[in-house]
Amino acid sequence: PELPGINYSMDEQCRFDFGVGYKICTSFRTFDPCKQLWCSHPDNPYFCKTKKGPPLDGTECAPGKWCYKGHCMWKNANQVKQDGAWSAWRKYGSCSRSCGTGVRFRTRQCNNPAPSNGGQDCPGVNYEYQLCNIDDCPKHFEDFRAQQCQLRNSHFEYQNTRHHWLPYEHSDANKRCHLYCQSKETDEVAYMKQLVHDGTRCSYKDPYSICVRGECVKVGCDREIGSSKVEDKCGVCGGDNSHCRTVKGTFTRVPKKAGYLKMFLIPPGARHVIIQEHEASPQILAIKNQATGHYILNGKEEDARSRRFIEMGVEWDYLIEDDVETLHTDGPLHDAVVVLIIPKDNETRSTLMYRYIIHEDSVPLNNNNVIQEDTYEWALKSWTQCSRPCAGGFQETKYGCRKKGDNKMVHKGNCDISKKPKPIRRMCNLQDCTQPQWITEEWEHCTKTCGSLGHQIRTVRCVQFLHEGTNRSIHSMYCSGEKPEIRRPCNRVPCPAQWRTGAWSECSVSCGEGVMRRLVTCRIGDQCTSEKPESHRPCRPGPCHDEPCGGDKSIFCQMEVLARYCSIPGYNKLCCESCSKRSGTFAPLLHEAAKTEEELRFGSASQLLETLSASVNGTLKVSQLHQQGSLSQGQFSKQTTTPPPRKLNTENSKTQKRLKLGTRNLPAMKIHSLWNEDAAKDASWQLESFQESQWPTASSEVER
Repeated sequence: PELPGINYSMDEQCRFDFGVGYKICTSFRTFDPCKQLWCSHPDNPYFCKTKKGPPLDGTECAPGKWCYKGHCMWKNANQVKQDGAWSAWRKYGSCSRSCGTGVRFRTRQCNNPAPSNGGQDCPGVNYEYQLCNIDDCPKHFEDFRAQQCQLRNSHFEYQNTRHHWLPYEHSDANKRCHLYCQSKETDEVAYMKQLVHDGTRCSYKDPYSICVRGECVKVGCDREIGSSKVEDKCGVCGGDNSHCRTVKGTFTRVPKKAGYLKMFLIPPGARHVIIQEHEASPQILAIKNQATGHYILNGKEEDARSRRFIEMGVEWDYLIEDDVETLHTDGPLHDAVVVLIIPKDNETRSTLMYRYIIHEDSVPLNNNNVIQEDTYEWALKSWTQCSRPCAGGFQETKYGCRKKGDNKMVHKGNCDISKKPKPIRRMCNLQDCTQPQWITEEWEHCTKTCGSLGHQIRTVRCVQFLHEGTNRSIHSMYCSGEKPEIRRPCNRVPCPAQWRTGAWSECSVSCGEGVMRRLVTCRIGDQCTSEKPESHRPCRPGPCHDEPCGGDKSIFCQMEVLARYCSIPGYNKLCCESCSKRSGTFAPLLHEAAKTEEELRFGSASQLLETLSASVNGTLKVSQLHQQGSLSQGQFSKQTTTPPPRKLNTENSKTQKRLKLGTRNLPAMKIHSLWNEDAAKDASWQLESFQESQWPTASSEVER
């Protein structure tokens, strides 16, 4: 209900974007801070980063103002909330299938108006759908799921091998609208990483419910969404089985030659089909689709083995038990199938029994095997496992289907599921149980060493102890008393404030004695109680290997105030004699120079650029003075030998020499900075030359 940025400052949003320590960039000014969020780290304040996005709406940008749609605006109550409303429905789109029941959609948008400033989203859904093209496809039946798996043959590799993919119905009902396929070569099941197309049947056990956007939608046999109408045994929607006929027969043949031997035909429309060998024999059962000529069971070069498979849009169960083969499907068969055998012994008779249910209008002509009475019944088979190991559990009866008269158990598809008796329930395992107890394990390690978020957990179980020293975990409702805690706080003490140190800079000189520095700050204000780490330390990159000192080359070398610049190679070379004499007293001056350098580092950008430019253009280019002035080397040397040492501060010396760097008079120092040296060289900086033709008799003052 409120703008998201109200609770988060720009500094916090910088931390979210780039990590701990990042804050809003203050080194560069922008006209409107709400245009883009720029962030920098205290260790590198002149290096600012952005993800090119503005701060969150509602972020405070000035007193009484907040960011709103990229602008810093006065807070306005009208901007706080706007609930969304639906647009009008669009027209229905095209159908997902041309036949066999598809789906078409229409949509609407939540933009009339769209929700804003934390307003409520539109209630309800943004799409509707309806069934379309519900008529069966005109040609012979094609399994839509099988077509989708077949399309993956040339595209989907599994374990670095191509496969012929067959349709597969997942055992988990929630995954049946995801495309799973089974390899014809290895029987392995693979997920094709996509949903099935809208209009695909959810299950082969339900001929009408379909998948829509990955969810199974219940559809009745009347083709209505949400309808609970179902077919009877022979396919009449809402029927009472009065038009159903049961067809049963036995067929025997003696093979005369090798090869497939045709036995009989099962017509289209047949349901609850069972084909079974009369007795054990070496012959092998085979099934062929009459319309396509394709073998769906035990084709050429195929091993006979018990399995469940999907063919012709229906699920089949093939079982080999004690050399007796049984094949079953609930159907319905969309095309006729031919039942054959593969003889292994030409002298042995082969006898097959078959049974199916079909609508009376589809019974084959001149078929004398139609029976009316039920010849199978439900019978008690066994008891289920007891629900509890002690203290009185329950178990129920399990029923199987058997043939009347001989009590032989057969496939359950032979019996009418509607006549299956309700299970009988009885008590079992009446012996007493011991009282369940809470069992706790050791506490795990604490997640934190300090702060306010540390916690630790442990495992707590309700355990029932059984006979002979065994036990099992049971539901916590059976344990008396309050459940021991499984989570507790730990190490909830304030974390000691710590000093935060940046990286050491490079040495201030390339040879001789220099200084390195780093930024040292306290993580939590001024609460750091431990000793502050050093921020400066001396460094010695190595001895300087310049040419031998030939004496000072400037009158300025004798000035004590300039001794701090002996760390700069250019000045040290110009004043090698004076610098070598002062090497013992150089350390405090160097420290003062480092302070000046640090002030420059954290000053304005213009100061930093000026100082760097001076450094890049030769650090302290005093040698340039000889070229720009009108003095010769001889004159220069002559003047350096005559000035009286006692008259450095005399008032009669009115002439001043100014060392001009840009528009500010600053000591020239080498600064290790983020600025590019090439960019600095492009700037135009002037070094004011000496305008007078003669040197003064007294040392000049240097204006800083």
